[in-house]
Amino acid sequence: MHFELASDFVINDTLKPHVGDNFRVAAPGLPLHQCPDTGNAIYPKIMTTGSGNGIHEPAFFAKIVSMTGKDKPRVVYIGTPFFDREDKFESGTESFRAIGCRIKRLMVAKECTTPSPEEMRRIIVDFPDVIVVSGGNSLFAMLRWQSIGLDLLIKEAALKGVVLCGGSAGCGCWFDTMQTDSLKPEACKLSERVLTELSAEERLNWSFVRISCMGYLNAFCVPHIDTKGTNEVARVDIAKKMLLDAQLESGMENPIIGFGVDELAGVVYEHGKVTIMSLGKRKNGIGEATCHILYVDQRREVMCIPLTPNTGEAATLEELIERAMRSVEALQSPLDLIVSEEISISHAVHRRGVSGAVDWGLIEATAPVKTTEADVPLVADQLPPLPPPPSHPHQRTPSNLLYSPAPLNIERIANDMNATTFEERCATPPPPPLPPHTHQRTPSNLQYSPALHNIGRTSEDAHGINSCRNDHDKVPVGELPPPPAPSSVGLFHQGRMAAVVEQHNPNLPPLFPRGDLPAIKVCNSHSI
Repeated sequence: MHFELASDFVINDTLKPHVGDNFRVAAPGLPLHQCPDTGNAIYPKIMTTGSGNGIHEPAFFAKIVSMTGKDKPRVVYIGTPFFDREDKFESGTESFRAIGCRIKRLMVAKECTTPSPEEMRRIIVDFPDVIVVSGGNSLFAMLRWQSIGLDLLIKEAALKGVVLCGGSAGCGCWFDTMQTDSLKPEACKLSERVLTELSAEERLNWSFVRISCMGYLNAFCVPHIDTKGTNEVARVDIAKKMLLDAQLESGMENPIIGFGVDELAGVVYEHGKVTIMSLGKRKNGIGEATCHILYVDQRREVMCIPLTPNTGEAATLEELIERAMRSVEALQSPLDLIVSEEISISHAVHRRGVSGAVDWGLIEATAPVKTTEADVPLVADQLPPLPPPPSHPHQRTPSNLLYSPAPLNIERIANDMNATTFEERCATPPPPPLPPHTHQRTPSNLQYSPALHNIGRTSEDAHGINSCRNDHDKVPVGELPPPPAPSSVGLFHQGRMAAVVEQHNPNLPPLFPRGDLPAIKVCNSHSI
């Protein structure tokens, strides 16, 4: 008996008992087939996006066509998630029609329109170069495909090299599990009519669910992760709770990985490797659209780490997960974090996260925290008080991460090697005592820094006479006092060079014709 909906209006009661069903047709993350003799592996070719019609964006559409190796690929459109609606078919195939592709439509939402198994095989396995799956109700599509054997025919097509693509429901269906809004009251064929009959409270009275899918990619997929559902709940928040519950249920020794896809981001899966694409800014204008790795760390916090899109690099899902985890470990490490100058400190803080590390651009109501040069004081007596020390002397916490040096201050490495506590690392060493000789150059009577003074010593100094001009003060070379202490005093606070103050005496004549040096030089840690 094939699964079929009894109504085009009410679906919640029919679908809810099947939330826990198993719809997998492949071992998650493993190749579809591996030759025992040669070891060659066959992986599905997938191009998917976070939003339903995202595949028609020019960059994504061009990628789909190029993956087929043909200028005008043959296309099969499966609109089961949208209950085979005519308007969705028209919008879901417009780009392919524009370049002259041959298109076939497979209608299986109802028993009366479902073709015979033989005809279904000809359509799905023999005809297409591309299979397009619409957005819509993912749980209904999984149930219907499994009941008529369409899921196995799609797998057979993937073995032949047919490109699988889609967005929203057509994105999550290729993963091991996904987050879906399939139980919302308007997730039916006549959704517009249902919405007019629902009260405001009824529109909000539903919950996201996590369902299993076909299992080609071994991750928990969250399409539209940068948006809210019609119940006004942020998808990322529910995804974190779902991931934590699933992880605790299965045990921490078996990691479950989440893979969030922004609406304007794309995922290419080819030869067992993933490439992340982006169309630029998110729809809310905050941050760049991308994909995100979610996982539960040892403290049972769910981390959400954005990936860098449009690099052109292909990596396995395991490699992307490892990089995401290493980035968080680096921010928690007792060693100083070295980051690119383009990454602001506030961005680094947010990527670490305070309570779950949600990317600040994921929720529209959240504004980014910006830190400018003017926000960081450069004079020692204007620096804010030190935050309370963390439990471990070098442990990074949200309160002290803001002052983390990035990149490292090279001049303090020697002192750090001998320091044993955080306070010793930040302390400025006391200046050396002044030499006893009356006319010895010191920080109090030098017009120039020690480096310039050494260069400017006269020929008389080389013959055993110091900078004094009185004969009775001549000193043999062997009895010259030690060189003066440096006049540049480094003011270090929490791993940041705040200022370099050079002391000068304007009464002495200049040693070089280029004029007086400025009395105070201020530089950041990057120029040291």
